[in-house]
Amino acid sequence: MDFNLTEEQQMLRDAAGRFIREQYGFEARRHLAATTGWSPERWAQYAQMGWLALAVPEDDGGLGCGFVETAIVAEELGRGIVLEPFVGCGVLATRLVERADAPAFAPRRAELLEGLLAGTRQVAFAYAEPGSRFEFAAPATQAHAEGGGYVIDGLKMMVPAVEAADDLVVSVTVDGELALFLVPRSAVSVQGYPLIDGTRAGDVELRGVKVGAQARLTAPGSGPALVEEALDRAALAQVAEGLGCMEAILEITSEYLKTRQQFGQPIGKFQALQHRMSEMFVEVQETRSILLRGIAHLDDTPARRREAVSAAKVMLGSAGRVVGGQGIQLHGGIGVTDEYLVGHYYKRLLVLEKMYGDSDWHLDRFVRAQHESAAQATAAVGSATRQEAVA
Repeated sequence: MDFNLTEEQQMLRDAAGRFIREQYGFEARRHLAATTGWSPERWAQYAQMGWLALAVPEDDGGLGCGFVETAIVAEELGRGIVLEPFVGCGVLATRLVERADAPAFAPRRAELLEGLLAGTRQVAFAYAEPGSRFEFAAPATQAHAEGGGYVIDGLKMMVPAVEAADDLVVSVTVDGELALFLVPRSAVSVQGYPLIDGTRAGDVELRGVKVGAQARLTAPGSGPALVEEALDRAALAQVAEGLGCMEAILEITSEYLKTRQQFGQPIGKFQALQHRMSEMFVEVQETRSILLRGIAHLDDTPARRREAVSAAKVMLGSAGRVVGGQGIQLHGGIGVTDEYLVGHYYKRLLVLEKMYGDSDWHLDRFVRAQHESAAQATAAVGSATRQEAVA
């Protein structure tokens, strides 16, 4: 794998970084977090720059890029701790709609994808439920057939940016299996609330929500694989976003240590603080390495993909606590104030650790995926040996 960016990828990084520096100032973000929670104008700009269409195939109106480009943008948006749901809508929900395979949904799929890529429609994925602990395969939300359509009843929780969404993709159990349905935001009851990082989420109640047969995204049997793959892409994109947060903390803290004076000299000259900065630097570089490993295995077998993505998510949780915590410690009391930037990065890292599976859940999944990969490798060797014996 070539770790060097191409000329086009470097241009994308430069453009995204320049946008964050010039258009997404800290005070503007604080104002948005305290009021609307996101900016429709910024979202329209994301669409104009093509960020919402990066990984969508050209046949569907997208740019047909790989996941590297998505990770580049997510990393730069992490530096700006943006409030808009780039991962939740631009990566996760868009992937679910793009890969929808139910024949009846095909006409709506094209229309919805067009709106998503143009930034005129927002979709949120509602899958987490009380007591589910990040498991998605057997939702308690139920759908049953009625009058040529379906009726959905259930409760979803912690749906990111649900208040800004025009539609929801909802995971349900129908006929004993996982399926996805498109539900208008106006048809459900939403209780929204702010998260500690300034972004917003909400709990969604579906009570007798009626949808047509064309609202079903997934054909029978395809739901679990589609959802797991899309969630893995979202989790890996959030690792990239967290990497951007940690890099920003490292830069801010380094600059502070060069300017803060104590005993007649910058505190950055004290060896004990240099050791802390070195530890933070190592954590950031390890996160970048494991992110690249995750990208390399994103299109591998499901077991290898699970292993690589979960390893990256566990690393994000561990490194985020070290880098964010040390960044605040090295700033002293100012680091925990709302008026100073470093604490906001730490809060964002705390939220990213919990989204799409926390560290404990992904650590358990990583172990299970390793066992599955080992079993598959053993079976492959045994098969090859038998073929040689027959030959």
